[in-house]
Amino acid sequence: MKAVPNFWFEPAPWIDGQWRRGTEEISVPNPATNQSLAMVTRADAGLIHEAIEGAERAWANWKHRSPVDRGGILKRTAALMIAKREELAVLLSAEQGKPYAQGLGEVDYAASFFQWFGEEARRSYGRIAAHPEAEREFFVEHKPIGVAGLITPWNFPLAQGAKKIAAALAAGCTAVWKPAERTPLIALAMAPILAEAGLPPGVLQIAPGRGSVVGKIFAEHPAVRVLSLTGSTATGSSLMADAACQIKRVSLELGGNAPFIVLPDADLEFTAEHLLRLKLFVSGQVCVTANRVFVHETIETEFLEILSHKMEQSVVGNGLAEHVDAGPLIHRQACQDVGALVSQALTAGAKLVCRNTSFERDPSLKEGSFYPPTLLSNVQDSMPIASHEIFGPVIPVLRYKTVADAIRRSNETPYGLAGYVYGHDMTNCRAVARELEVGIVGVNEWRPLKAEIPFGGIKQSGIGAEGGEEGLREFLCTQVISMPKPFLER
Repeated sequence: MKAVPNFWFEPAPWIDGQWRRGTEEISVPNPATNQSLAMVTRADAGLIHEAIEGAERAWANWKHRSPVDRGGILKRTAALMIAKREELAVLLSAEQGKPYAQGLGEVDYAASFFQWFGEEARRSYGRIAAHPEAEREFFVEHKPIGVAGLITPWNFPLAQGAKKIAAALAAGCTAVWKPAERTPLIALAMAPILAEAGLPPGVLQIAPGRGSVVGKIFAEHPAVRVLSLTGSTATGSSLMADAACQIKRVSLELGGNAPFIVLPDADLEFTAEHLLRLKLFVSGQVCVTANRVFVHETIETEFLEILSHKMEQSVVGNGLAEHVDAGPLIHRQACQDVGALVSQALTAGAKLVCRNTSFERDPSLKEGSFYPPTLLSNVQDSMPIASHEIFGPVIPVLRYKTVADAIRRSNETPYGLAGYVYGHDMTNCRAVARELEVGIVGVNEWRPLKAEIPFGGIKQSGIGAEGGEEGLREFLCTQVISMPKPFLER
């Protein structure tokens, strides 16, 4: 069993390079045991305003720093994170519940964004454009937009912060980061790392607080010019409405209902292995996880047998223990919500194929928020489990007759975040992938997200992109200067 390291940070807001105590103290529990890890003080409205105003002051200098200098700080941050990856991974596992191995993966993934945008900072190119008048020319420049308000979720509390922070700072913006209320510790752990990398005070403020308070202040404070949220569609819609009063830019990565299409020629062992890894990843609490698994009728029986066997062999338990494949859900209410969707499906005619309750063998986990990985067949499109984001380790299998039918049903949702296609014929796989109305598709790949490429949703799954060269643009505005051309006197 991994031991939680002694904290190298204070469990309090980080404002202008100093730890500041908030007015409200809350307990942060380990969801596997429900035991408290720390008491964290939240930032109240007054401290959030101080954080924004401090970031605005810091922006006056930060925006004029050389992109190479800004990039250097980000790349040093990446190196320091890798040097401290074991401690960060244990903290992630303890606070969020995911297995330690997944925590290590998240640290590496988060560091890759600091590395990527550290390199991308120097590539925010402008251009000279032709003017209709021969003696003039246009200068098109991309400039930092201002202070960014960043709101991140509890399922990837480090990686989602890294995506936003690295892009904003590379662009020349300063930022105020509000981590999720359930997982503030890993965010606060980044403060000394960023300071050691050379980030000036105030450039990034880390302010745990109530979402209802912080989001409204971000939307109303005139210094905050861009809001970046990863969260539910309902939260995104509300924040977007609040931001509309000042016509603020929003970048939203929201909910999903990802289809996972298993084509008739798919390698079923390979596909089942990837599907189970995807669904046990963060115990299914991932916006891009497979939410509806479409399996061709000719291979359904065999696929269910392979998948159920693999699910039965998986280990569910405390993420800090050895050889654990899946941890708990974030809290008890999440278990009840997932359970309600499964119960509704079974009542409506779905069939229970397999359920893994291996965590029940450990009496120390009886107070934890565990939900058993569950495999369902005979799921219909009309069932709530097929139209709602499950956010749990449940695999609902839906039978299809033709590929055209699977594509049509995959797209019959207001969401469009991610999709998956598994098959042998790559030409056919790509044709199916191109028809899916989603922002990213993994063909025979369960985790296609990388720092080098843009990620974002369409329809009600979001606006904007994170990662890739596109991620930098979310924090830049464009200015055009029309100038006379310089001519030498002859």
